[in-house]
Amino acid sequence: MVDFDEALNILENKARRDILRRLAKEPHYPLQLSELLDISQQAVVKHLRVLEENGFVESEKIPSVTVSYTHLTLPT
Repeated sequence: MVDFDEALNILENKARRDILRRLAKEPHYPLQLSELLDISQQAVVKHLRVLEENGFVESEKIPSVTVSYTHLTLPT
């Protein structure tokens, strides 16, 4: 768990706040977030890594026949 000042520092980034707003409504895949927020998938993954490392989001690998997807939600 991060302390208050660190949480504010993490959430200072608008893209991260936008990601959290989307995930608060429903789970998304990184590609979906990239398209919805009009930022690169690489940038989304970078922001998600920071959010996940600090306990703001959780990811779940969902295997499929062709590729494994990361499904993201807010922690419960």
